[in-house]
Amino acid sequence: MIYENDKKEAPGSHTPLAQNNVGIYLEQLRSEIIRILENETSSRVTIKQLENDLNIHKRALSSYETERVHSEQKLQDSLKRTEELEKKADDLEKQLKGHRVVALLDGDGAIFNSQLISQGQSGGHIAAQKLSDAIMQHLASTNGVNRYQLWVYIFFNRRGLIDTFGRAGLAAAKNKFDDFIMGFNQAAERFIMLDVGSAKEAADAKIKALLEDEIRFPQTEKIIFGGCHDNGYVTTIRSHITSGFKNKLILLRSYTDMAAGINELELPSFSIPDLFISQKLGMPAPPSHINSIPVPTLATVPTPVVLPPVERPKGHRPSLSNIRQCFDALPFASIEPEDSSRKQSSQPPSYSSALQTVPKRAATPELDPSGNSSSSDESEHGSPNIPQISLTNSRSRRINPNILLSKRA
Repeated sequence: MIYENDKKEAPGSHTPLAQNNVGIYLEQLRSEIIRILENETSSRVTIKQLENDLNIHKRALSSYETERVHSEQKLQDSLKRTEELEKKADDLEKQLKGHRVVALLDGDGAIFNSQLISQGQSGGHIAAQKLSDAIMQHLASTNGVNRYQLWVYIFFNRRGLIDTFGRAGLAAAKNKFDDFIMGFNQAAERFIMLDVGSAKEAADAKIKALLEDEIRFPQTEKIIFGGCHDNGYVTTIRSHITSGFKNKLILLRSYTDMAAGINELELPSFSIPDLFISQKLGMPAPPSHINSIPVPTLATVPTPVVLPPVERPKGHRPSLSNIRQCFDALPFASIEPEDSSRKQSSQPPSYSSALQTVPKRAATPELDPSGNSSSSDESEHGSPNIPQISLTNSRSRRINPNILLSKRA
């Protein structure tokens, strides 16, 4: 309808309408352009903000990258250092493994030579050198290797040894013992001579504890055990032998004779001449005045005295006076009483006392051995026989002057 009306209008009447439409279109275009410009400004701000954020992230990323590179470098350095340390540790372990030797000595029995102790510090240096050289020579002769590191531990009772030196008359060793200990400890860094006091088995406890630890270390190849004088170590050593460590044990003899049970362990052993006292320190000799006391000796046994037979008439019974005369002739006066304080009588013993002191004899010879008629008469009348008695005394005898000199022998 509109178009029909427009057709009916004059040809120039549609121009304002067209302009009106163009204006509208232009306005719309203008609005769109303005909106686009506004959006562009906002977009530029957003882009600027994003660019700033991007720069910040780029800087952070760059910092992180730098730190990562630095960390990787440190890690590489650490790994390289670790490899070097592991290599050094392996080399050190190879050097130490199987070449560590520990000497454990009981100083209460393995006592150094008194002449070395008397030299003080110099004696300690000499003792340490001789001990080290002897151990190294023994190991080199048995194993063929001389690259060893030697640790020496000596435990002892200082006061007890000093008193022993004094009782044994070793005054120089007693006075220089402390200097000797100092010299031994100064001889090497791994040489230790330690006083453990006078407690019972104090040195034994130290040695057993160290033996328990050292024998299980793989770095320890040999243990030199210097306690052969004491059989109290037998059980401990046998236990280690049973555990499989027999090849690590070597005995160092100090005394010439080892304690009971040590030989039965069947361990290799060696000794060091002139380094230790070979025998236990004994007590000093008794004072000279004791030896000057005279010792009583046994008197020579005198020859028995045989009394001559007493002659008497036949058929006559001997009187009591005759019997007393025979007993008075016997040397009974030499018999002394047990109590030395009692006074002895100067007179010959009486008949009754003589009968009490005469010892019994298994066989009594007859008074008259000739077998004459007097003996038969005596048997008929029941008279007693007078025995021939001989007495001996280990001290002295009294000689009766009434007996003839030819009969005294």
